[in-house]
Amino acid sequence: MTSLTPRTPTRSSPGTMSLVFLAFLAAGCQENALVYKPKDVPTTQPGTISGRVCDPSGRSWLADAMAYVNVTDDKGVIYDTVSAYSDQDGRWMLADLPGDRTYTLYVQSGDTLLDQEDIYVGSGQDITLAEPDCFDPQNLNIAIVSGLYDDFDVVLQQLGFTNYTVIDGESMDAANAFFGDPEGMAAYDLIFVNGGFTEDGVIYNLTDSSDPVPAQNIANIQQYVEAGGSFYASDWAYDAVELAWPDRVDWVGADEIPNDAQTGNYDVVNSAVSDTAMAEYLTKDFVSIQYDLPVWPPIENVDTSVSVHLTGNVSYSDGLDDYTLTSSPMLISFNDVQGKVVFSTFRVVPNTNDDVLKILQYMLYDL
Repeated sequence: MTSLTPRTPTRSSPGTMSLVFLAFLAAGCQENALVYKPKDVPTTQPGTISGRVCDPSGRSWLADAMAYVNVTDDKGVIYDTVSAYSDQDGRWMLADLPGDRTYTLYVQSGDTLLDQEDIYVGSGQDITLAEPDCFDPQNLNIAIVSGLYDDFDVVLQQLGFTNYTVIDGESMDAANAFFGDPEGMAAYDLIFVNGGFTEDGVIYNLTDSSDPVPAQNIANIQQYVEAGGSFYASDWAYDAVELAWPDRVDWVGADEIPNDAQTGNYDVVNSAVSDTAMAEYLTKDFVSIQYDLPVWPPIENVDTSVSVHLTGNVSYSDGLDDYTLTSSPMLISFNDVQGKVVFSTFRVVPNTNDDVLKILQYMLYDL
């Protein structure tokens, strides 16, 4: 019987083990070694939100309104706020917003919150919000018939209106060419007529009542307004309004005699803002109106279809006698079919203080 002798376990020498370990480490440094690599973490690009803000009245773009969003982490904790103020045209932009998340946008002016909405911004996405309905003076095409005693163009420039054409109203030929062209008039959204434009031979004829030109020009003015145009006259230009719409306004003097209402005196009138919406827009109930030249046309009464925006106690002279009208309409407007007529008994340019500029802005944006 053969006996089996147990084998004595053998061990590698220390040098051999070291070589094996070093070989393993060397293999680990090779490109194909099996080591742990973290998964690629998706990255997002920043985005933007931009928009435009309108004054709550809807009459002008609003400057210095603040737009802002809060930036939160995954737990909803706010760690940053991105804000921007609107420029003179009401435009603002929030930039460098972390992408791929939803923001709550706030737009406010002072303490008044004007807008709040949730907006999703994707990675690298630029969001442009739809513009609100708001008046933009640059979108209007305006004609100004110049005259000796007012300068609507100066006021329009102060209010930001730049798209206008001046017609030489002191020239009978130029005035007739303008008012005698209904298609040309129809190209304008607004027509302003300064007091002191040439009227004789244009809207009436003092020496030849059979002259057909004035009657046709008045008919063209009526047609312009009825088709949707807006007609604004001041001071001595009242004859155009009286001849075109004789039943709307009752000026002092004889209606059938041109210029007969021009009897108002020099004055500074503390005028009441009788238009409630205008008073709210101005945040005041009274404004000062200056009559720096005499013989302007005071108004006695208006038809019930006429809106009265300013009233005051005014004086006028008839020969040697002086009279006072209480709560006389000083700024009025009325509609005719699709268009609108505005008339101010006072000259515009001498009254271009902050209050009257806001009044004119209110009236123009409503035309």
